[in-house]
Amino acid sequence: MRDRIAVRLSLTKKVALAVVGILNTAAIGAQSSSPESVSAPRPKFEVVSVKPCNAADMPPGGGRGGGGGRAGMDPGRLTLKCLTVDSLIRLAYIRFADGKGDSRRGTAGSVLPRLFNQPIDGSPAWIKSDRYTIDAKPETPETVAMMQGPMLQALLEDRFKLKIHRDIREVPVYALVVGRGGPKLEAAEKENCTAMDFTNGPPPPPGPGQPPPCGAFWSDKSGGMETFGQTMAGLGMQFSVALDRDVVDRTGIAGTFDLHLDLTSADLFPFREDITRGVGDPASATAPADPLGAVMRAVQELGLRLEPAKAPGEFLVIDHVERPSEN
Repeated sequence: MRDRIAVRLSLTKKVALAVVGILNTAAIGAQSSSPESVSAPRPKFEVVSVKPCNAADMPPGGGRGGGGGRAGMDPGRLTLKCLTVDSLIRLAYIRFADGKGDSRRGTAGSVLPRLFNQPIDGSPAWIKSDRYTIDAKPETPETVAMMQGPMLQALLEDRFKLKIHRDIREVPVYALVVGRGGPKLEAAEKENCTAMDFTNGPPPPPGPGQPPPCGAFWSDKSGGMETFGQTMAGLGMQFSVALDRDVVDRTGIAGTFDLHLDLTSADLFPFREDITRGVGDPASATAPADPLGAVMRAVQELGLRLEPAKAPGEFLVIDHVERPSEN
């Protein structure tokens, strides 16, 4: 075990690239993702520039899907390069809707915000093809999560004339449940990972010599994937990235675990046309042939299984949207 820990410590920098896999749900929290949940008036940007994206401005790999560029981490400015409006909506109304970080829940019986698989109804085709670069400056420094959430909502409503509401419908999911033989899980050891606080958006990666973040996924020497300090809800959310349905935890198993999965990076991080650019392995541009089969086999080795189920799921519905007004 000590040798394995030493190897992981040497991979800390590499792990930082994949840290934004699915993270420990205890750090993420169970906050409401609806715009109405932000009780205080939304702060707005003082200066905003919205420009169509030129081909020369496209970040490397940005043309493969809807993700495009990523936001800068400067609390005094928000820069989003070459993003589709679909991606901007997912940032503002799903991922950072509450202005505090990833608004995700993974507990049994809850309404699923469907971060990875949530459809947006009523959207014209151009919101998935036209790309824009946004450069905005707040009146006073704000957290990245606030700028990409409530403040970006206000920007979209002003410049894109966006009107949007949420709908709750019964949707197909996969339920993560205990298998017939019972779970085969190894309790987490504290020294194997570094607990991190995501309340105010993505934290900096662990420092030199620190173990990787709890809940992150990375490749091990055997060709499989490892995750330490992982919850069952977090495991389900990671599988939601790989599959065509969300995976909700219905195991009833509490606590955190150190897990090995006989899956590849391509199995867990298939490329998807959404805001998850940078979450997985950027070299993996194609999805595996049978992601569901691969995940089901890996789950069985943990004494768990996936079964088809239904759960209430959120839908975003666009009532109105326009191409942005000129600066």
